[in-house]
Parts: sequence; C-alpha cells; structure tokens
Amino acid sequence: MKAMAISPFAGSMAALTGCGGDAGPRYDISAPRVALAWIKNVEYAGLFIAEQLKYYEQEGLTPNFLPGGPNAPMPSVSVAAGNAQFGFENDFRRFMDAVLLGNDLVVIGAQYQRSPGGVVSLAERPILKPEDLIGSRFLGQEGVETIVDATLTLADLPLDYDFFPAGYSVASLVEGQGDAYSGFAVNQPITLQTEYGLTEGEDFFFTSWADLGLPGYANMLFCKRDFLEAEFDTVVGFLRGTIKGWMYNLANPAFAPQLVVDGPGRDLGLEIEQQTIHNRIQLDYVTSPLTDQKGIFWIDPEDVESNMYPSLRATGRPDLPPVETIFDTRPLEAAYQAIDLTAAMPA
Repeated sequence: MKAMAISPFAGSMAALTGCGGDAGPRYDISAPRVALAWIKNVEYAGLFIAEQLKYYEQEGLTPNFLPGGPNAPMPSVSVAAGNAQFGFENDFRRFMDAVLLGNDLVVIGAQYQRSPGGVVSLAERPILKPEDLIGSRFLGQEGVETIVDATLTLADLPLDYDFFPAGYSVASLVEGQGDAYSGFAVNQPITLQTEYGLTEGEDFFFTSWADLGLPGYANMLFCKRDFLEAEFDTVVGFLRGTIKGWMYNLANPAFAPQLVVDGPGRDLGLEIEQQTIHNRIQLDYVTSPLTDQKGIFWIDPEDVESNMYPSLRATGRPDLPPVETIFDTRPLEAAYQAIDLTAAMPA
C-alpha cells in the first residue's frame, strides 16, 4: 500500500489567506515585479528576449523578474501578498489551492498548453499508461502522490503503488531505487541523455501527466483581479511584450540559450548544451491546436471546465469556483488586436 499523501504546500498556502489587508493596492505600473516559479533559465526565454529586444520598453514597462526555486516563495504567495504584480505558476493544482483559500487571482495566459511534468521510467519497466503505475515503486517529490492518485482514480484503477520521497535528481531511478520518477520533460530526460548516454524511446521513457489523463496548463501567467481591473492596459502591455518575446523564440530558438547563459543565468552555472536542448523541447509545449488557431499563450475556459477540472476534483478539490472567474481572455484579446506580428520575427 502507498504512503499517505502530505501536501508540501500547507504551510506556505496558509500564508496566502488574508494577504493585502485593507490598505488597498499600491502598484508601480511602469516597473512591475514578476514572480517566476523557477530559476532564471531558458524556461523563461520569451521574457528575457522581450527584455533584450525592448518589447517591454515599447510598452512603457521595465519589469523586474524575481527568481523562483526551492528556497523562494511560491508565485501565488508573492502576488497575493502584493510583493509581485504578475506571477508564473508551473503547477495548475497548486495555483488552484491558492484560489480555494480565497485569493482573488486570475489567469490571463498560459505559456505551456500542457504541463511538461510527467513520469520518467527505464526500459526494464516502462510507464506508458495509467495501468503501468499499478504495483510500481514511485519516486517523487513530496506531494506528488496526489497526482499519481488522481491518475489512477480517473482511470478507475486501484491506488496500488509504493511511494518513496526523492529529490530533483534522477540518479535514484538509474540506481534502481524505484520504477518510476516524477520529473519534467525539460530536465531529467536531458540529464539521462547527456550524462548517462541513454536514448529516449529505447533506454528510457518520458510520459507526461497529460498523456496519463491529467491535462492542465503550466507556467500560467496570472495577477490579482483588482490589479487587472485597475491597470488593464498595463496587463495587456506586459502580456503583449511577453507574447512577442515567445514568438521570437519560436522562430529563432538558437537565440535564447546563449542570451540566458550570458545574461540572467550567468551566476547559475548553466550549460549551453543543456539550455539549448531544454529550449528545443519546451517549444512543443508552447504550441497546440488552440494556439495554432488563436495565438500562443491562449487559454480556453471551456476546456478547463471539461478537461482540467475533473483532474482537480480527483485530487480532492470538489468545490471549484466557476471557471470564468479564474480564467479571463480579455487581456489576450486586447493584446492580439495590437500586436505587430512581423515586429516579433527575426530578420
């Protein structure tokens, strides 16, 4: 039998309730602070390109990017507390937990149309479908159990697996401590290829949570509802500059890795090869049939209701708010009305 799931976000989430007080918002709209969910690496390529190529400057903005990571506050905490005006949340469930605590946050776009999170497994015992999780020894960060539970629950399968806490290194999987490992398409699979010499599809497999039946956006761009309403043009301008930066990255993926290694990530020991592979992989998650039709960063509230909310309910979140109160496409519509598509493309 598996161990009882304990949320790693309980303490941090408790700090969200009641944030802001009665003093009212105080915004520096020309230099908004943007809370990232991870370190300043190529995951945020579009932001750093937009900064470098002055797309934000064209909007009258000089954003300040606050790095995330293991020791940094969650973006939802930073935004709810007023320490940042925008946030990028890479965990759909964690964001909704912040909302369920009463924080009036609203998603205005999604960098990743599906999460690059998923399951890494070796050829000896590949995890390719929910049934393969049954009886497995699952290695993951604390709290991942709820995602495995949801996968099995939605597939009408028993919660029959053993969970073992693991860090962010895939070494535990390679060393045979488990059969499956919770990782990201843009992280551990690259390590298996570059450091262990393994071949994806032969020696190891990566299966996203979306492919296992848990669709959900990731790196969702959000802000507080009162900020959106009070500073709508600022929100649109930041979104427009960000979209243009990502459009440039899609058209010219070799540009961002060197920019990040030499610039925002210069003190992080980033390797150009890893960042180049990372950027190439993530572009597949930036686009979708929806973005092909409407444009990158687009969100679909109806899709959230029909395909994403069920996975949230399966993880013990039954009382979800109406989707239209959490996902707002007005900024996207306004941003795309004024985007010069050619200006974002390389010469």
